[in-house]
Amino acid sequence: MKEEFSDYQKHFAAGLRVEVRFPRGQNKPFRDGAIITLQEEDLITLQISRDALPEDVRAETGTFVDIHTGKDGNAYCSRAIIVAERDGSQVTARLIGNVIPDEMREYYRIETYIPVRYQLDLDATPEQLQERWRAKRYPAQQSTDNAAHLSTDRETSPVTEPSRAVPLAANLSGSGIRIRTRDKFQTGTLLSMELYLPLEDLKIVPIIAEVVHVDPLRTKEGAPPLFSTALHFLCIDERDRDSVIRFISLEQLDRLRDHQGGTVSISSLEYAAYSRRRRLLRSATAACIILLLGAIAFALVYYRLNSPKGEIEQTFEQEIRKYRTLFPWR
Repeated sequence: MKEEFSDYQKHFAAGLRVEVRFPRGQNKPFRDGAIITLQEEDLITLQISRDALPEDVRAETGTFVDIHTGKDGNAYCSRAIIVAERDGSQVTARLIGNVIPDEMREYYRIETYIPVRYQLDLDATPEQLQERWRAKRYPAQQSTDNAAHLSTDRETSPVTEPSRAVPLAANLSGSGIRIRTRDKFQTGTLLSMELYLPLEDLKIVPIIAEVVHVDPLRTKEGAPPLFSTALHFLCIDERDRDSVIRFISLEQLDRLRDHQGGTVSISSLEYAAYSRRRRLLRSATAACIILLLGAIAFALVYYRLNSPKGEIEQTFEQEIRKYRTLFPWR
């Protein structure tokens, strides 16, 4: 393989699970999971999770897409251009540009403690897991006139549901979560998850998450093993993501209030820092002006006292002296 394509082979090899972000009008990019089925130099074939994309999503020939992947706890992305008409769930594209680090922490992260459920179904395919997630997140409802519509609030139970949600220490962001698990999962494993967010009302967020990194943790001798497991949100409704981000913001705000020992808001903290900077800037500006004016005054006085007198000035002083000699009483 040519040297310039070595990064493509390293980070986007066949069989790897990736996330494809398609352009979507004026809205946020449409994200969909995919598997690379073919990779030859800069040419890749992607098996996306669905045969039909939403109407406002662009996936025709010539469309630029972003392809994101995670490996060994790191994230990478590259631009690609679709070079053939989409054949069902098959998308053919050419990678362009460099493979660059893609910091998966595109959202603020916070250490918190929330109930979390996760479930592993080894018999389910990724497509089946995503269909179950859709059925759970968007359950069909029958209205009074028998018209089907989507509900964004009602939650349904999965086919096989764990007995309870276990409170876990979590490192949470809008794009992923890191938790401690007794199970050792393989990188690339998909888990059905539920996050329980204590907002104004309890918010249950269903997610399909992909394991991107696993680290064994030290435990006491004789204790069962424990693993730090990092997961990337592969399927999450953007409104649910907003709820996660809002929960993180509220948690951070509460901690700032506790730290300040009273009521405080993000805006007041920003304004206080802004005011301090303004006062320092004004003081420094005033001091510079005073020093400049003093230097100018000193230069003028020095020049006046030490500069040679001109002919007119000398003539004037001579005439004044003659006048005083002639009229001493004046």
